[in-house]
Amino acid sequence: MGIESSAIATAIQAVRALVTVYDGYEKGRFMKSDEAVRSEIQRRCEMLIRHGEKLEQDAHRRGHRNSRMACAQAIETLQAFKREAQFSTTANHVSKHKGIGKLKSASVRKLVDHDSASLQSLVDATRKANQVASEIASLDETEGMENISQWEQKINRARNHFLERNMFIDGLTQR
Repeated sequence: MGIESSAIATAIQAVRALVTVYDGYEKGRFMKSDEAVRSEIQRRCEMLIRHGEKLEQDAHRRGHRNSRMACAQAIETLQAFKREAQFSTTANHVSKHKGIGKLKSASVRKLVDHDSASLQSLVDATRKANQVASEIASLDETEGMENISQWEQKINRARNHFLERNMFIDGLTQR
């Protein structure tokens, strides 16, 4: 495991411990717990934006216009994801969201698992970005576009997964 992989694994373990150790999704501590998860998602999105910017610059230098535009699209998606995490339903400390504070223990467990899976999906997207970055120089534009497209798929999957969390807050435990 490389330094970057171990750093990612350590960060995930820290957030996983943070999410599972506390009972922060209950009894008035929901907002702090929620803020910690959303902050970590925003931080990871920012890291992925930097990856995308580097890939975009590399594609530009190689004259791969379509790859550059695909990277720009991925960056836009990441910026939207970051905003969604920042301005999520629960982002305001005086939120009027009806589900806050009314979660049953089964819903809390599912929310914790869901948030952990959301963070893991961002780790997977980061790994894919690292793979694309290491391979892009040796690929022609078509193969590069395919890799960038797979990376953007992982980003969209992570984004959609995160957006599903409000159903847990609403007390819906079935997907």
